Amino acid sequence: MYLDATKANRSPRKRSTMWWVLAIGPGVLGLAADNDAGGMVSYLVTGAAHHLLWFLGAVVGMVPITYTIQELALRVAVATQKPYSQLLRAKFGSVGATINGTVLHFLNGLILVTEFLGMTSALNLIGLPWGVGLFLSWVLVLAVTSYRHYPGLERLLLVLAIFNLAFIPALLYLQPAPHAWAIALGQGISSPIFFLLLSLAGNAIAPWMIYWQQNAVWSGSVTSLDLGKKDIRIGIMAQVTMAIIVMLIGALSLTTGSPMISPLTWLEQAAGPTVSQLFALGIFDAGFLAACTISLSSAWMLSEALHGTPPPKAVTPTGGRSRWIHMLTLTITAGIVLWPHLAVGSIALWAQALGALWMPISLGMLIVVAHDLHLMGPLVLRPRQQWWLWAIASLFVLLAAGSFLF
Repeated sequence: MYLDATKANRSPRKRSTMWWVLAIGPGVLGLAADNDAGGMVSYLVTGAAHHLLWFLGAVVGMVPITYTIQELALRVAVATQKPYSQLLRAKFGSVGATINGTVLHFLNGLILVTEFLGMTSALNLIGLPWGVGLFLSWVLVLAVTSYRHYPGLERLLLVLAIFNLAFIPALLYLQPAPHAWAIALGQGISSPIFFLLLSLAGNAIAPWMIYWQQNAVWSGSVTSLDLGKKDIRIGIMAQVTMAIIVMLIGALSLTTGSPMISPLTWLEQAAGPTVSQLFALGIFDAGFLAACTISLSSAWMLSEALHGTPPPKAVTPTGGRSRWIHMLTLTITAGIVLWPHLAVGSIALWAQALGALWMPISLGMLIVVAHDLHLMGPLVLRPRQQWWLWAIASLFVLLAAGSFLF
C-alpha cells in the first residue's frame, strides 16, 4: 500500500515535469537566439562598464516586459491562425506591411553581421584564419537554414542550444581580483548608461521575435496556448540566467583597454585562455543559433510581406521565391565582416539599440491587431492590458530619448 501511495503521489509530479519538458520549443529557441553573439558581446561590454547594480536590475525588470510581448504575439497567433504579415496587410495595407517588413529586414541584416562577427571571432581565437572561419560560418548557416522540414530543423537547433551552457564554466573558471566586486558594484550613473540600457532592452526583446513566435504557431510547433506560455517562461528563465552570467564575466574581468574593438581578445588578456575559449564556444553557438533563427524569421516575413502568401505549414521559408533573397542576405551580411578594423563591441551595441528603437512601432502594430475583436474573439486584448502595453512602448521611447539627450 505504501508503494502504491508513493507512486500515486509521484505521478502528478512526473506528469507536471513532463508537461514542462514537452513545452520546450520555439519560445525557448527564440529567446535563446535573442541571447545571440551580438547580444552576449553587448552584455560583456555592458558588464565591463561597471554599472552592475543598474544592469542586473534592468535585466530582471525586463522579464515581465519580455513575457508580456511574447505572450501577446502567441495569443494573436493562436487566436487568428494566420501568418503575422497577413494580419498586418489586413490592418495597415500592403504599403504599411511592406515598409515594416523592409525596415525589419534591414535591422535583421545588421544583427546578422554581429552573428557572423561573433562566430568568426570565436573561431579565430582558437586558431582558424579570419577568412576561413567566416567561410565555415557562412556555409554552416546556409546549409542548416536550407533544410526544408521546419519541425526537424527546430529540434536540431534546440539540441545545439546546449552549447550555450559553456558560459557557465567560463564564469566558474574566472578568478577575479579581490577588489573586482567593489568596482563592479560601486559605479553610479554616467552618460553612457542610457544607451547601454537601450541596448540591453533591445537584447531582451527584439521585433523579429514577434514574427518568430507567430510563425511557430503557423508551422504547427505550438499546439496549445498553455504549452506556448510554458515554452516562453522556460525561454525567459534561460535568457536571464545567461545574460547575468555574461555580465558578471565582463564586470569581474579587470584589465586595461576597452572591449569595444575586440571583446574576445580583451577577455583573454583579462581572464586567460581557458575562460576566453569557453566564452568563444558559447559565442559561436549563440551566433549560429541566432543566424539560423533570425534569417528564417526574416525569410518568413519577406515571403509574406512581398508575396502575400506564406510557405506551406511545417516547411521552412528559405525555398521557392525566397531562396535567392535568403542566400543574398546571408552572403552580404557575411561579406561585411571582411571589412577591416570593425569594432565588434560597438556594432553589437548599436544592433541591439536600433532594434529597441523600432520596438515601439512593432509593439504598436501588434496592439492594434490584438485589439480587433473580429480577429481575436475571446482572446481579444482588454483595456487594462492595452494600457500596460502602451506603457511598455513608452518605456522604449524614454530610453531612446535618454540615449540621445545624455
